[in-house]
Amino acid sequence: MRLDAETKLLGLLGSPVRQSLSPAMHNAAFEALKLNFCYLAFDVKHSELATILKALVPLGFVGVNVTAPHKEAVISFLDCLSPEANSLGAVNTIKNIDGKLHGFNTDVYGFQYLLNKNFSKENLIGKICLLGAGGAAKAVSLALLKSGVNSLAIFNRSYSRAQELIHLFKKDELNIPEIKVFPLTREYLNNELADASIIINALSIDPFELGLMPAKISESIKGVIDLRYNPPLSQFLMWAQNQNVQAINGLDMLLGQGIKAFEIFTGLPAPQKIMENALVKSLARD
Repeated sequence: MRLDAETKLLGLLGSPVRQSLSPAMHNAAFEALKLNFCYLAFDVKHSELATILKALVPLGFVGVNVTAPHKEAVISFLDCLSPEANSLGAVNTIKNIDGKLHGFNTDVYGFQYLLNKNFSKENLIGKICLLGAGGAAKAVSLALLKSGVNSLAIFNRSYSRAQELIHLFKKDELNIPEIKVFPLTREYLNNELADASIIINALSIDPFELGLMPAKISESIKGVIDLRYNPPLSQFLMWAQNQNVQAINGLDMLLGQGIKAFEIFTGLPAPQKIMENALVKSLARD
Protein backbone atom coordinates (compact mmCIF):
# COMPACT_ATOMS: atom_id res chain seq x y z
CA MET A 1 0.00 0.00 0.00
CA ARG A 2 1.37 3.40 -0.96
CA LEU A 3 0.68 6.53 1.04
CA ASP A 4 1.08 9.90 -0.65
CA ALA A 5 -0.65 13.22 -1.20
CA GLU A 6 -3.27 11.50 -3.40
CA THR A 7 -4.25 8.83 -0.85
CA LYS A 8 -7.98 8.86 -0.10
CA LEU A 9 -8.83 8.45 3.59
CA LEU A 10 -11.49 6.30 5.20
CA GLY A 11 -11.90 5.14 8.75
CA LEU A 12 -13.89 3.71 11.62
CA LEU A 13 -15.29 5.85 14.44
CA GLY A 14 -16.14 4.16 17.74
CA SER A 15 -14.92 3.34 21.20
CA PRO A 16 -13.23 0.97 21.71
CA VAL A 17 -11.96 0.11 18.21
CA ARG A 18 -8.65 -1.57 19.03
CA GLN A 19 -9.98 -5.06 18.22
CA SER A 20 -11.79 -4.07 15.03
CA LEU A 21 -11.24 -6.25 11.97
CA SER A 22 -12.51 -3.59 9.56
CA PRO A 23 -9.12 -2.00 8.73
CA ALA A 24 -7.67 -5.37 7.71
CA MET A 25 -10.73 -6.20 5.60
CA HIS A 26 -10.91 -2.89 3.73
CA ASN A 27 -7.18 -2.34 3.26
CA ALA A 28 -6.82 -5.84 1.82
CA ALA A 29 -9.55 -4.97 -0.70
CA PHE A 30 -7.88 -1.66 -1.63
CA GLU A 31 -4.53 -3.37 -2.12
CA ALA A 32 -6.04 -6.12 -4.28
CA LEU A 33 -7.71 -3.58 -6.57
CA LYS A 34 -4.67 -1.27 -6.51
CA LEU A 35 -6.73 1.60 -5.12
CA ASN A 36 -4.90 4.44 -3.41
CA PHE A 37 -7.10 4.33 -0.30
CA CYS A 38 -6.21 3.93 3.36
CA TYR A 39 -8.61 2.80 6.11
CA LEU A 40 -7.79 3.59 9.77
CA ALA A 41 -9.56 3.08 13.11
CA PHE A 42 -10.15 6.09 15.38
CA ASP A 43 -11.11 5.76 19.04
CA VAL A 44 -13.58 8.63 19.45
CA LYS A 45 -15.24 9.65 22.70
CA HIS A 46 -18.79 11.00 22.66
CA SER A 47 -17.55 14.49 23.59
CA GLU A 48 -15.27 14.45 20.51
CA LEU A 49 -17.86 13.21 18.01
CA ALA A 50 -19.12 16.60 16.79
CA THR A 51 -15.60 17.90 16.18
CA ILE A 52 -14.57 14.76 14.27
CA LEU A 53 -17.64 14.70 12.04
CA LYS A 54 -17.39 18.39 11.19
CA ALA A 55 -13.75 17.80 10.16
CA LEU A 56 -14.45 14.95 7.71
CA VAL A 57 -15.29 17.17 4.74
CA PRO A 58 -12.47 19.75 5.11
CA LEU A 59 -9.96 16.92 5.68
CA GLY A 60 -11.13 15.25 2.48
CA PHE A 61 -12.34 11.95 3.92
CA VAL A 62 -14.23 9.77 1.44
CA GLY A 63 -16.23 8.44 4.35
CA VAL A 64 -16.22 6.51 7.60
CA ASN A 65 -17.86 3.56 9.24
CA VAL A 66 -19.44 4.05 12.64
CA THR A 67 -19.64 1.50 15.44
CA ALA A 68 -20.77 1.48 19.08
CA PRO A 69 -21.56 3.68 20.85
CA HIS A 70 -22.08 6.33 18.13
CA LYS A 71 -24.49 4.80 15.57
CA GLU A 72 -27.44 6.87 16.77
CA ALA A 73 -25.59 9.98 17.91
CA VAL A 74 -24.05 10.69 14.49
CA ILE A 75 -27.44 11.22 12.85
CA SER A 76 -27.85 14.81 14.03
CA PHE A 77 -24.65 15.76 12.14
CA LEU A 78 -25.65 14.26 8.78
CA ASP A 79 -27.28 15.87 5.77
CA CYS A 80 -29.43 12.91 4.67
CA LEU A 81 -30.19 9.27 5.49
CA SER A 82 -30.81 6.13 3.46
CA PRO A 83 -34.21 4.42 3.95
CA GLU A 84 -32.65 1.69 6.16
CA ALA A 85 -30.82 4.22 8.34
CA ASN A 86 -33.99 6.27 8.68
CA SER A 87 -36.08 3.21 9.61
CA LEU A 88 -33.62 2.03 12.24
CA GLY A 89 -32.55 5.41 13.58
CA ALA A 90 -28.96 4.21 13.31
CA VAL A 91 -26.04 4.79 10.91
CA ASN A 92 -22.93 2.66 10.46
CA THR A 93 -21.63 4.12 7.17
CA ILE A 94 -21.14 7.78 6.22
CA LYS A 95 -20.06 8.96 2.77
CA ASN A 96 -18.88 12.44 1.84
CA ILE A 97 -20.74 13.25 -1.40
CA ASP A 98 -19.90 16.70 -2.77
CA GLY A 99 -19.32 18.05 0.72
CA LYS A 100 -22.52 16.58 2.17
CA LEU A 101 -22.52 13.71 4.69
CA HIS A 102 -24.87 10.88 3.68
CA GLY A 103 -25.74 8.24 6.28
CA PHE A 104 -26.37 4.55 5.51
CA ASN A 105 -27.00 1.39 7.50
CA THR A 106 -25.25 -1.59 5.91
CA ASP A 107 -25.91 -3.90 8.89
CA VAL A 108 -29.25 -4.81 7.29
CA TYR A 109 -27.48 -5.88 4.09
CA GLY A 110 -24.87 -7.65 6.22
CA PHE A 111 -27.42 -9.91 7.87
CA GLN A 112 -29.19 -10.52 4.56
CA TYR A 113 -25.80 -11.59 3.19
CA LEU A 114 -25.40 -14.05 6.09
CA LEU A 115 -28.87 -15.48 5.50
CA ASN A 116 -28.44 -15.85 1.75
CA LYS A 117 -25.04 -17.49 2.13
CA ASN A 118 -26.06 -20.04 4.75
CA PHE A 119 -29.80 -20.75 4.48
CA SER A 120 -32.38 -21.58 1.85
CA LYS A 121 -35.61 -19.59 1.62
CA GLU A 122 -37.46 -22.64 2.92
CA ASN A 123 -35.59 -22.34 6.24
CA LEU A 124 -36.95 -18.81 6.64
CA ILE A 125 -40.60 -19.79 6.23
CA GLY A 126 -40.96 -21.05 9.78
CA LYS A 127 -40.77 -19.12 13.04
CA ILE A 128 -37.58 -17.18 13.83
CA CYS A 129 -36.67 -16.65 17.50
CA LEU A 130 -34.56 -13.54 18.12
CA LEU A 131 -32.84 -12.97 21.46
CA GLY A 132 -32.30 -9.27 22.17
CA ALA A 133 -33.84 -5.97 21.06
CA GLY A 134 -30.85 -3.62 20.87
CA GLY A 135 -29.25 -1.99 17.86
CA ALA A 136 -28.04 -5.24 16.30
CA ALA A 137 -31.45 -6.83 16.79
CA LYS A 138 -33.13 -3.90 15.00
CA ALA A 139 -30.97 -4.43 11.91
CA VAL A 140 -31.54 -8.19 12.05
CA SER A 141 -35.32 -7.72 12.36
CA LEU A 142 -35.46 -5.42 9.34
CA ALA A 143 -33.30 -7.84 7.34
CA LEU A 144 -35.62 -10.70 8.28
CA LEU A 145 -38.69 -8.72 7.19
CA LYS A 146 -37.01 -7.91 3.87
CA SER A 147 -36.14 -11.60 3.45
CA GLY A 148 -39.79 -12.68 3.67
CA VAL A 149 -39.92 -14.17 7.16
CA ASN A 150 -43.55 -14.73 8.16
CA SER A 151 -43.22 -15.28 11.91
CA LEU A 152 -40.83 -13.58 14.32
CA ALA A 153 -40.65 -14.00 18.10
CA ILE A 154 -38.50 -11.42 19.92
CA PHE A 155 -37.24 -11.99 23.47
CA ASN A 156 -35.68 -9.28 25.61
CA ARG A 157 -35.05 -8.54 29.28
CA SER A 158 -36.85 -5.21 28.81
CA TYR A 159 -40.25 -6.21 27.45
CA SER A 160 -41.12 -2.61 26.54
CA ARG A 161 -37.94 -2.25 24.47
CA ALA A 162 -38.84 -5.37 22.50
CA GLN A 163 -42.28 -3.88 21.79
CA GLU A 164 -40.59 -0.77 20.39
CA LEU A 165 -39.28 -2.89 17.50
CA ILE A 166 -42.82 -3.56 16.31
CA HIS A 167 -43.75 0.12 16.47
CA LEU A 168 -40.51 1.01 14.69
CA PHE A 169 -41.40 -1.04 11.62
CA LYS A 170 -45.11 -0.29 11.60
CA LYS A 171 -44.44 3.42 11.22
CA ASP A 172 -42.83 2.70 7.85
CA GLU A 173 -45.87 0.75 6.66
CA LEU A 174 -43.83 -2.36 5.94
CA ASN A 175 -45.60 -5.62 5.16
CA ILE A 176 -45.41 -6.88 8.74
CA PRO A 177 -45.82 -10.64 9.28
CA GLU A 178 -46.66 -12.15 12.65
CA ILE A 179 -44.39 -10.55 15.26
CA LYS A 180 -44.69 -11.32 18.96
CA VAL A 181 -42.59 -10.13 21.88
CA PHE A 182 -41.85 -12.00 25.08
CA PRO A 183 -39.85 -11.48 28.27
CA LEU A 184 -36.43 -13.12 28.04
CA THR A 185 -37.05 -16.10 30.33
CA ARG A 186 -36.36 -19.81 29.97
CA GLU A 187 -40.08 -20.64 30.19
CA TYR A 188 -41.21 -18.30 27.40
CA LEU A 189 -38.26 -19.15 25.19
CA ASN A 190 -38.62 -22.92 25.50
CA ASN A 191 -42.32 -22.71 24.62
CA GLU A 192 -41.60 -20.81 21.41
CA LEU A 193 -38.56 -22.90 20.43
CA ALA A 194 -40.73 -26.01 20.15
CA ASP A 195 -41.75 -25.10 16.57
CA ALA A 196 -39.05 -22.56 15.58
CA SER A 197 -36.78 -22.97 12.55
CA ILE A 198 -33.91 -20.59 13.38
CA ILE A 199 -32.62 -19.10 16.65
CA ILE A 200 -30.60 -15.86 16.56
CA ASN A 201 -28.59 -14.51 19.48
CA ALA A 202 -28.30 -10.71 19.27
CA LEU A 203 -27.38 -10.36 22.95
CA SER A 204 -23.92 -9.19 23.98
CA ILE A 205 -23.49 -12.34 26.09
CA ASP A 206 -24.00 -16.05 25.61
CA PRO A 207 -27.57 -17.27 26.31
CA PHE A 208 -26.07 -20.09 28.36
CA GLU A 209 -24.74 -17.53 30.83
CA LEU A 210 -28.36 -16.60 31.49
CA GLY A 211 -29.46 -20.24 31.85
CA LEU A 212 -31.92 -19.91 28.97
CA MET A 213 -31.32 -22.85 26.67
CA PRO A 214 -32.81 -26.33 27.02
CA ALA A 215 -30.52 -29.36 27.04
CA LYS A 216 -31.98 -30.77 23.82
CA ILE A 217 -32.60 -28.73 20.71
CA SER A 218 -35.99 -28.93 19.02
CA GLU A 219 -36.18 -31.12 15.90
CA SER A 220 -37.71 -28.19 13.99
CA ILE A 221 -34.55 -26.06 14.36
CA LYS A 222 -32.62 -25.79 11.09
CA GLY A 223 -29.98 -23.28 12.19
CA VAL A 224 -28.53 -21.32 15.10
CA ILE A 225 -26.87 -17.91 14.63
CA ASP A 226 -24.73 -15.99 17.12
CA LEU A 227 -24.00 -12.44 15.95
CA ARG A 228 -20.80 -12.48 17.98
CA TYR A 229 -17.77 -13.86 16.14
CA ASN A 230 -15.05 -13.86 18.77
CA PRO A 231 -14.68 -16.60 19.87
CA PRO A 232 -15.72 -18.14 16.54
CA LEU A 233 -17.46 -21.03 18.32
CA SER A 234 -19.38 -19.85 21.39
CA GLN A 235 -21.03 -22.15 23.91
CA PHE A 236 -24.35 -21.30 22.25
CA LEU A 237 -23.04 -22.46 18.86
CA MET A 238 -21.39 -25.56 20.36
CA TRP A 239 -24.80 -26.51 21.79
CA ALA A 240 -26.20 -26.54 18.25
CA GLN A 241 -23.18 -28.12 16.60
CA ASN A 242 -23.07 -30.98 19.09
CA GLN A 243 -26.66 -31.82 18.08
CA ASN A 244 -25.88 -31.70 14.34
CA VAL A 245 -27.62 -28.37 13.76
CA GLN A 246 -26.06 -25.72 11.50
CA ALA A 247 -24.18 -23.19 13.68
CA ILE A 248 -23.22 -19.79 12.23
CA ASN A 249 -21.28 -16.97 13.92
CA GLY A 250 -21.48 -13.27 13.00
CA LEU A 251 -18.40 -13.11 10.76
CA ASP A 252 -20.53 -13.34 7.61
CA MET A 253 -22.63 -10.39 8.80
CA LEU A 254 -19.45 -8.36 9.37
CA LEU A 255 -18.27 -9.35 5.91
CA GLY A 256 -21.61 -8.52 4.30
CA GLN A 257 -21.86 -5.07 5.84
CA GLY A 258 -18.23 -4.43 4.87
CA ILE A 259 -18.90 -5.44 1.25
CA LYS A 260 -21.80 -3.00 1.04
CA ALA A 261 -19.80 -0.22 2.71
CA PHE A 262 -16.89 -0.79 0.30
CA GLU A 263 -19.24 -0.43 -2.67
CA ILE A 264 -20.76 2.75 -1.20
CA PHE A 265 -17.30 4.24 -0.61
CA THR A 266 -15.74 3.31 -3.96
CA GLY A 267 -18.60 2.71 -6.40
CA LEU A 268 -16.86 -0.55 -7.36
CA PRO A 269 -17.78 -4.23 -6.85
CA ALA A 270 -16.12 -5.51 -3.68
CA PRO A 271 -13.51 -8.30 -3.88
CA GLN A 272 -15.53 -10.49 -1.55
CA LYS A 273 -13.19 -13.46 -1.22
CA ILE A 274 -10.20 -11.26 -0.47
CA MET A 275 -12.16 -9.42 2.21
CA GLU A 276 -13.32 -12.70 3.72
CA ASN A 277 -9.78 -14.12 3.80
CA ALA A 278 -8.51 -10.94 5.51
CA LEU A 279 -11.19 -11.27 8.20
CA VAL A 280 -10.41 -14.93 8.84
CA LYS A 281 -6.66 -14.27 9.08
CA SER A 282 -7.12 -11.31 11.41
CA LEU A 283 -9.47 -13.25 13.67
CA ALA A 284 -7.01 -16.15 13.83
CA ARG A 285 -4.24 -13.75 14.94
CA ASP A 286 -6.45 -12.47 17.75
